[in-house]
Amino acid sequence: MRPSRREFVAGVAALSAAACAAEKPRRDAGERTPRNLLVLLADDMGGRDLGCYGNRDVRTPRLDALAAGGMRFERAYTAVGVCQPSRSSLYTGMYPTRHGAMGFDPIRKDIATWPELLREQGVATAMIGKLDVDPLAKFPFEHLVKANEMSSRRAGDVWERHFRDFLSRAHRRRFAAVVGLVDPHRPFDELKPATGPDAAALSVPKSLWDCAGTRSELAQYYGCIERLDATIARLMAALEEYGHADDTLVIFTADNGPSFPFAKATLYEAGVRMPMIAHGPGIARGTSSEFVGLIDLLPTALDVFGASPRELDGRSLLPTLHRGRPMGRPGFVTMQNENNRESSRPSRAFHGRRYKYIRNFGEDSADVSNVVGHTATWESGRELAQSDAAVAQRMRQYLYRPSEELYDLEDDPCELANLADLPGHAAMRDAMRSALRDWMVKNSDPLLAEWGE
Repeated sequence: MRPSRREFVAGVAALSAAACAAEKPRRDAGERTPRNLLVLLADDMGGRDLGCYGNRDVRTPRLDALAAGGMRFERAYTAVGVCQPSRSSLYTGMYPTRHGAMGFDPIRKDIATWPELLREQGVATAMIGKLDVDPLAKFPFEHLVKANEMSSRRAGDVWERHFRDFLSRAHRRRFAAVVGLVDPHRPFDELKPATGPDAAALSVPKSLWDCAGTRSELAQYYGCIERLDATIARLMAALEEYGHADDTLVIFTADNGPSFPFAKATLYEAGVRMPMIAHGPGIARGTSSEFVGLIDLLPTALDVFGASPRELDGRSLLPTLHRGRPMGRPGFVTMQNENNRESSRPSRAFHGRRYKYIRNFGEDSADVSNVVGHTATWESGRELAQSDAAVAQRMRQYLYRPSEELYDLEDDPCELANLADLPGHAAMRDAMRSALRDWMVKNSDPLLAEWGE
C-alpha cells in the first residue's frame, strides 16, 4: 500500500529531530561489545556490486562470507556522492552543512574528528591508504600510511604488510583502524586485475547504454572489485592471526558510487547507495532494511570505545547490530555540491522506502563530470547515439536534469522514468518536497536561498 501524504509527512518529522539526538545507547546485560573496530573502505564502488547484493557478474567470496556471518544493510547511504566531502562526513559524523566541507573544502577548525575524539579514549588509531580530507592537521591518526606513498596502491600483499605492521605496533591496546583501499577507483588498468568477467557475457545495468565501451569498462571495474575482495581476504587473515577475529567489529562500505554515468557525483542510487556489511562479536546475522549511513560510523566508534555521546547527525549502529533496534529514520537525505570543481548543478535528495525525490538547483546547464568525454563508456555511447535515438536521449538526460525528479524505486530501481510532473504522483512529490525542504531549514542548508518558493 502507498502511504498517504499525511502519513508520510508524519513519519518524516522524526528525521530532523533524530539528526541531533545525543542519547547514550543502552546495552543489555551481558551484551558483547567489540574491543576493536576495523573499517574497510572501498573507493568508488556501488551498493549493488557484490555477489551478496545479487550481482552475478562479480565474484566476491570473502565479502559474501563476511555478510553471511554478520549483518548486511540494504539501505546504506553516503551523505555526498563524491570522495572528499563524503569522507569528511564519515570522520565527523556530520553533514557538510555542519562540518563545512560542502565541496572540496577543508572542514571547520572547531569540528572534532575521528582521530581526535578516539585519541581522548586512549585508542590506537590508524589510517592506511586513501584519506582525502583537509586540513590534514585535523586528522592526527597515530599510524598514518598514505596510499600515494605505498609501493603499490592495488597489490594485496602491500596492503597486508602495512596492516600487519599496525597490528604489531598496537600490541595489546584497543584499536580503531581504517583501511582506505584504492580499488575499484579508475584507472581500472593501473594494475591490471588478474581476473574479471567476460565483457560479452555480463549484464549491463539499464541505467547505462549497452555498447562495447561500457561492457569493457564494466568488466575492468568488476575485475578491480574481485581484486579488492582478495585483498580483504588477506586483511581478515591477518586479523585472525593476531588474535582479533573474535573481538573486532569489522565494517565494510564505500565512499561513493563508481565513476560511470548516473553514478558518482550524482544523487541517483548508483551514486550514493553504498554497500555496508558489519561483522563481529554479538552481531545478529541477517539483512537490515534500516536507513543507515557513513555518518553513523563515528558515533558507532564512540559507542564501541565508551566515549560520551556528542551532538552528531549520525547515530551508533550498535543497538541495531546487536538487538535489531530501529534507527528511527523514515528516509535519508543526500547532497551534491560540486564535482572536482567542474560544472555541476548542486542538488539534494530525500530517499524514502519506495519513492525518492531529487531537487536540482541553479541554472539548467550541463552537468559535467570526469566520465564525460574521458571514458570508453561515454565515447562509445556518443558514437552509438548517432544512430540510436534512445541512447542519445539517455545521454542528454545525464547532462541536463530538470528541477525536480521523482522515482518509484520499487517499480523502477534504475530510475529511468521521472514521475515528478505526472498528476497521479503529485501528492507524493509534494510530500517529499516538503520533507526535503524541512530538513534543509532545520540544517541551515545554504541552498535554501535558491529554493525559489
